[in-house]
Amino acid sequence: MKSWIKHVTLVALLASVFPAQAAMQAWQFSGQIDSGFYNGTTYQGQFSFDDASLLATGTELISLSSLQFNFGSDQFGLSTPALSAASAVFQDGLFTGIEWSVDSSNPAIGFSFVSGFADTSDAFLAYDTPLGFSGGGNLAYVAVVPEPTQTALML
Repeated sequence: MKSWIKHVTLVALLASVFPAQAAMQAWQFSGQIDSGFYNGTTYQGQFSFDDASLLATGTELISLSSLQFNFGSDQFGLSTPALSAASAVFQDGLFTGIEWSVDSSNPAIGFSFVSGFADTSDAFLAYDTPLGFSGGGNLAYVAVVPEPTQTALML
C-alpha cells in the first residue's frame, strides 16, 4: 500500500512540475566581426523567450522576453529603438537564431541579426554606420542549461 501511495505521489509531483513541454528558454550568443571597419570587434549577449506558443510546424517567430547585447563598449537591449521587434526564429520546431534590426541613425551603428535558414550554423550579424561603413560577422548560440541546484529546487 505504501509503495502505491509513493508512486501516485511521484506521478502527481512530476505532472505538476512538468505540465507541458513549454518553458522559458534562455540563450547566450557571441561572435566576431570579420569584415569592414569594425573587423576584429567581438560581441556577446543573452536573450530569453517563452516557447509556450511554439507549434513546431513551418516558420515561427516568438517575441523575446529579454535581450542584452554588448558591441564593443556599447550596450543595446529591447528598449533600443529598432526597425523590427526582436524575435526568436524557429523552422519546424528547430531554433535557427534571432532576428532584430536597429537603424544606424540612432544609435550611431545599425545592425541586423539574421537567423539561419535550417539551423543556427548560417546565422550572422551585419552592421552599417551613417558614414557608410558596413560589414558582418559570425554568430554562435548556446542554450543556457539551468544549474542542478535550480532543477532540484523545482522538483
